[in-house]
Parts: sequence; C-alpha cells; structure tokens
Amino acid sequence: MEWLNRFTEVMDCISENPIEGIGISELSRRTSLSKSTVHRMMSSMMSHQLVTQNFQTKHYVLGPKAMFWGSQFLRSQDPIGLMGQYCEDISRRTGLYSYLSRFQGEQVYCTHTHQPSELRNKYFVHVGQRMPFNCSAASKAILAYQEPERIRSLLTKETFTAITPYTVTDHETLAVELETVLKEEVAYCLQELEIGVSAISVPIFHEEGKTSMSLSVVGESATIEVDHDFIVSALKSVSETASEHLKSMHLLSSIKL
Repeated sequence: MEWLNRFTEVMDCISENPIEGIGISELSRRTSLSKSTVHRMMSSMMSHQLVTQNFQTKHYVLGPKAMFWGSQFLRSQDPIGLMGQYCEDISRRTGLYSYLSRFQGEQVYCTHTHQPSELRNKYFVHVGQRMPFNCSAASKAILAYQEPERIRSLLTKETFTAITPYTVTDHETLAVELETVLKEEVAYCLQELEIGVSAISVPIFHEEGKTSMSLSVVGESATIEVDHDFIVSALKSVSETASEHLKSMHLLSSIKL
C-alpha cells in the first residue's frame, strides 16, 4: 500500500499549512518524493477536490472534499448539533466571529464556527484546525482544568514556536497563565497567533470543574481591548447556559468527552 502511505504523508504536510498552503518544492523536500511525482499527485487530487491551488502563490491547501470528510468525522464525534447554537448566541451578542473547540486524544481542535453576516473580516479559524496549547485561548481554557500530571505530559510533547513576538514560548510563563485561567475561568490569546488579532475563550463544563470544550470569540485586538469586560461577561453567561445544557443531557455518559 505504498501509494496510500504517500497520499497520507502528502495530506499531512498540506494540512499543517492551512492558511498559506505549501508548494511543490517544499512537499518534495518533506516527503522525499520527486517533484514530478508530487506534481502528478497534486493534479489528480485537484481533480477530486481534495486540494485546491492558489494561482498567485502556486501553493496548495486542503480542498472542499477533504474539509467535508473532516467535518463529517467531527460531527459524528462531537455534540455539534447541541453546542453549535451557543456559538451563534455569543456571535449575536458580541458581533464577533466565534468557534467551539474540543479536547480529543492529545490535541484540541476547532469543531464549529460562526461568522455574523454583517462581519466583513474573515478570521482563519476553521473546523478541524488544531489549536496550540501554548498560544491559543481555546486550548488554554481547556488545558488549565486537566490533571497536573496530564498537563506536564502534554506540554513535554508540544513544540513552543514563536509565531509572533507575543507568543508564549516557555513552560513557566504558560504555567502561571494557566493558574490565572483557573481563577478567572477565562483564557486569552493576545496577538499570539497573529498581530492585531486577539481571542478570548471560556470553558464549557460537562461536570463540576471538568471540561473538554471551550467557547471562543476572535476579533481585532483594539475591539477586544475596548469591549473586554462586556465580551467576558457575555462569554461567561453563554458558557454557563451551555454547561448546564451539557450536564442535563447526560452527554458524559453517552459521548466520549
């Protein structure tokens, strides 16, 4: 099944670059496949809508078919139909782009997004996107509530990459931040992933003090700063309702959270 191994390796490389995409030369370097082989694969995969190409940069990103498969998997694993309404609720209250994230396996992934119709800016948070532990509000809001030993285990496997000058890159700073998350029940990503863009997240609890889901909003840093108190209040209000709903539906016993 050599072809399947090649296909999987190529798709892994493409999925690791969801925004800017990746070119033929870089794919060839990472997979040790010849450029001609990679080019043939890309042509075939484009015909099946597994990837698309930015005709300005010539880079490839995941296509509609790949995203559809991913969203179908997440829908089968996650109570999106139940929790999605709270994404829409917080967007309606704040006018901000919102998203749900879930802790699954050893990573946190975005499982649902909502963009208000009047919002012009499109933020690059999409279903299936991995949320880094060290620099995403969505992950911090979940990670803070895990057992200390599990947190240490997860972070030893995490590569702390400085994406912007504000990105947390050391364990000590992150540990202090997680302690604050526990006290305040709110987490932040203040320009850590993109200059000028910030996010605020709150946990959604399935038991008292236990969470594997978070609710987040993202927007221009200036807006987040000016409306901070209102946004946090709205997030906590919606999260409280969502948490009660999640508990009352006995999702812990019927879904592997």
